[in-house]
Amino acid sequence: MRIAEINDVASVASEIARGLRARGHDVDLLQPHLVGASLHPLVKPVVGPARAADWMSLIHALHGGDYDLAHIHYAYLGNIGVIGRFPYILHCHGTDLRGATVFTRPLIRRAIRNARHVFYSTPDLAAYVKRYRDDCEFLPNPIDTELFQPEAPSSERDGVFICCALTEIKGAARLYNACQRLAEARPGVRVTAIAGGPYTAEFADLRNVTLLPRQPRANLPRIISQHAVVLGWVRLGIAGMAELEAMACARPVVTWFNQAHVYPEEPPFLRAVDGYDIATAIIQLIDDPALRDRLGAESRAWVHRYHRLELAVARVEEVALAVAERRGGERRLTARLSFPGLPRARPRFPRR
Repeated sequence: MRIAEINDVASVASEIARGLRARGHDVDLLQPHLVGASLHPLVKPVVGPARAADWMSLIHALHGGDYDLAHIHYAYLGNIGVIGRFPYILHCHGTDLRGATVFTRPLIRRAIRNARHVFYSTPDLAAYVKRYRDDCEFLPNPIDTELFQPEAPSSERDGVFICCALTEIKGAARLYNACQRLAEARPGVRVTAIAGGPYTAEFADLRNVTLLPRQPRANLPRIISQHAVVLGWVRLGIAGMAELEAMACARPVVTWFNQAHVYPEEPPFLRAVDGYDIATAIIQLIDDPALRDRLGAESRAWVHRYHRLELAVARVEEVALAVAERRGGERRLTARLSFPGLPRARPRFPRR
């Protein structure tokens, strides 16, 4: 099949594209310009005309690219498929649904209802998607366990790495409080975080925190492996790509997770929800290198069982082939219902 992966959210589209190519499919990764993406949601309508032009350019590229279907990441971008009148799989990732506004909500509803299939990347998103259709599907984020693997055991390292963004939705205020408590209780424990987000200045003022500039994804396995413990987001009760990648690097992850019911077995997180709990969990791990290694090994094995790249790619391939088969039936039905003397409709989305 010839497939277009559109919009690389958290590297999920590029990972799936790579996996589909390995299975013999012809896949292109197309990235919208996302004009005004950093603007406040209520201000974004101002850049609507520029985004519309970007969408039309992308639609033109899709029709000219002879694709069988598109796999579109980010809910309201599904309207590219609606406007372009081609079959698409929609993949929802988080902020696209949680951050919906009065302007984007109708677009999201239309994109979800018109998709041939809908995936969502974290369990909490089911409540949002199922408002519009009940056949949506949780697809665990694909983790490249060959790229994300430990360079050394946790017991041979020290320090803490905050793997999530320093934003409110990630629980940055709680993470900040935990770092304050660590500075008092264990001043020798260093914390590393990636700069960016509204809380950057506050973290920069902490004497036990070192901020790194935004890093290329290829650098993350090395950075993770330089630390003994990884601290993830503590707000929504879910694990994102960053937490899962840290687990693949055999690092114990402290986070708040309450969605274990979607897996056959509990993930080996060390759960903590507020500053006191987080600091206590980190101190427990710092004081017990053997525990760190055990949890790290269990974490990597768990990610391999439920989040390895091949699992997500196989499911996307299965859905894509089913969509293509249904489209073939639709075209045959159209041919049977055509009448002599009337022009046959041209395919909306030409196939090679």
